[in-house]
Amino acid sequence: MKLFKWSKQDQQEQEDQGQIELLQAENDELLGQIESLKLDVTELEVEKARLEEVLSRSGYKKRIIRIGLGLTVLAITYAVLVLVGERSTNLPWLLLIEAAFIFFMGRGEEK
Repeated sequence: MKLFKWSKQDQQEQEDQGQIELLQAENDELLGQIESLKLDVTELEVEKARLEEVLSRSGYKKRIIRIGLGLTVLAITYAVLVLVGERSTNLPWLLLIEAAFIFFMGRGEEK
């Protein structure tokens, strides 16, 4: 007799079961996307490590560091010359000489 008489409880159970299946399918899809993203992140980390190795071998990193240090020394020299009271007419020449020295010294190590 139960086959012909649908109760509200049976209908609610069927709706709940349908929602559970829908949520399970959505959950499976999201888990698949997460796994795909993990693989993408792993590939990107490997590529990043490879590019960092290429950059460190290329010498550009060392040159950039030397230029940065040279500019820092140049700024410190300028500050010291101003504090000492060097004449304004001599400052550009002294700084230009020091900049040329830093530039040529940095290029000399590459060869």
